[in-house]
Amino acid sequence: MVKKQYKFVANQCYVHFFNECNYWIVPLILIIKLNHMKFCPNCGTKLELESKFCPACGVPIASVHPPFAEPSIPSPQIPRQQDPIYQQTREAAHSFSEAISGKTNLILRVINILSRPAQEWYVVAKEQPNTMRLIGGYAFVLALIPAISGFIKYGILGVSFMGFANQSIAAGIQTGLVQLFSAIIGVCLLALVIDILAPSFDSEKNFGRSLQLAVYASTPKWIAGILLLLSVKMTPLIFLVSLYAIYLLATGIPVLKKTPKDKVAGYVAVTIVVMIAISILLALILTVFLGLFFFGNVGFRY
Repeated sequence: MVKKQYKFVANQCYVHFFNECNYWIVPLILIIKLNHMKFCPNCGTKLELESKFCPACGVPIASVHPPFAEPSIPSPQIPRQQDPIYQQTREAAHSFSEAISGKTNLILRVINILSRPAQEWYVVAKEQPNTMRLIGGYAFVLALIPAISGFIKYGILGVSFMGFANQSIAAGIQTGLVQLFSAIIGVCLLALVIDILAPSFDSEKNFGRSLQLAVYASTPKWIAGILLLLSVKMTPLIFLVSLYAIYLLATGIPVLKKTPKDKVAGYVAVTIVVMIAISILLALILTVFLGLFFFGNVGFRY
């Protein structure tokens, strides 16, 4: 009797469990299956998951993501910042290409700064200083004049000095590089000296203005570099022409650096003394350094 009651209770539990499973699991399976099925929103026809049009009524079917698939959110693209040195180099190269192609006012600036500096400095003062344009679009272009002239004179034409004749491509390259590097490095150092000395002479401390002053005041020295083609004896004449740069410096300092008139002479004098010492040291370093690469390739003949 007890066994029969036990079997009856067990059977009732099994039936109850089976009914509960059918009550919960089967609908859940149907829901999941239905969620993965696709029907036409117009006529209710069952569709394939990849269907784009209803085969019964032809209505376009919008693509639907699976119900449990979360849409992927693309991560924000952070623009890659270019290296500042690369950007500056690129800007200088672009300024150089524009200058040699005649797209800038380089020639007009050279003519005006040499012929009417007092008026041209006020034009310069209205311009926003741009370091890369000043170096790449003006200084580098004009510095090529003494550099190329030195290369042609020492590397192709040859130079005679105290009974010795010197003519070699290596000597020409060395001379050209010394002229080019000393011009570019020298003008940057001149701007730095001008800017450092500015507070001592009640002047405006602004490196951009100092660079404008240094670059444009160096114009006659670079233009005179073409005289290197004539003869080594023209060096004193080049020096005299370069003295005009001091006049340009004196006329430009009051305009660009806001220097009081009674302190202009002292400002110019101290700047020139410091730059003479720096220029001699710079030329010596460049000559020795570049000479290490070209030593032995320089040809001498009696």
